[in-house]
Amino acid sequence: MKAPGAGIRSRAGGIRLLAMDVDGVLTGGEIIILNSGEEVKIWSVKDRMGFALLKRSDSGIRTAWVTARRSLQVKKRARDIGVDFLFQKCLHKWRALESCAEKLGIPPRRIAYIGDDYVDLPVLRRVGLAVCPPESPGLVKKTCHLVTKTPAGRGAVREVIELILKAQGRWKKALGHFALLACLALPAAFTAGCTGGAKPPAESAEVPDQWVEEFTITETLAGVPVWVLNSQIAQVYNQSKKITLENIHIEFMKSDDTKRSHSKESLLMAKKNLTVSARLEAPKGQVFMDSRDLLAWGGVEVESEDGTRLYSERLRYSTADQKIRTESPVRIVRRDSILIGEGMEATPDLSTVRIFRHEASIYPKELPVQ
Repeated sequence: MKAPGAGIRSRAGGIRLLAMDVDGVLTGGEIIILNSGEEVKIWSVKDRMGFALLKRSDSGIRTAWVTARRSLQVKKRARDIGVDFLFQKCLHKWRALESCAEKLGIPPRRIAYIGDDYVDLPVLRRVGLAVCPPESPGLVKKTCHLVTKTPAGRGAVREVIELILKAQGRWKKALGHFALLACLALPAAFTAGCTGGAKPPAESAEVPDQWVEEFTITETLAGVPVWVLNSQIAQVYNQSKKITLENIHIEFMKSDDTKRSHSKESLLMAKKNLTVSARLEAPKGQVFMDSRDLLAWGGVEVESEDGTRLYSERLRYSTADQKIRTESPVRIVRRDSILIGEGMEATPDLSTVRIFRHEASIYPKELPVQ
């Protein structure tokens, strides 16, 4: 993230309440309604990590979600993350935030608000730090002090949280808590923040042989990269032959040269023609050193080169057959449809997907006009 100007940093430095809209800020604006009437929203792993960093920064900053809609999923998500104030079916957003400010004993200049549309203008015009995502209308952008570089539903809130923590000198402390957690068994308060029933691998009393920051590992096949993994923090356990990971990003590669020989020239050409077919992000992960298989959990997001997105609590990638699998609930969002189910096997680029227990298929024409 490019460093903001001194004026923005000054505003961010005094924030005591971080408030935001839900649809169009924490999500990309999609509202999916099942036949049962239940709403399904697409959330970002990056934003969840941002809230975890905020909680562990010891900054004392409180959080509020204010939305004009009502959704059980929003209520559950807010509870899991630990949001301090939740207002649903709220048409007078400023009144709601005024009540929060009174309870906290803070003036409006100590509030940061992230909104994306005209209904948010009364709040954006009053707070100390007004922020909107880049998809917002022109008038909203002009009203705000800051327009995020990251799109809504893709980590825009995480970007704002990082800005505020850095402005208040709390960023390193927030990261330090995660470094400490990587040395110990995860406390129940952290694991409880992950939705779904999938559980991470059992924690071991084994002491890591290596501790690596900004860790990178590449898996190759016949000299050509298959995947490239980057992790903020890695711990290597030689005895159990595993590498545990924090905040992981994986790029799955493909080569356009499918009919290559084993010559040096062919290998060089294959490497030259490499492109990224999909990207995976997750808060937690593990590499099995024997099989070179990958495990990711804590809220996993996969995005293919054509924009298809997969969301699940937990995924495993097999290097042997180059497929990803899960028994957890999944949501696959394509340009023309949304698939919801439980259990899945797919290629990393999501060109081939098999859902074991299909629950719903949703097409744009079935979505209500908002």
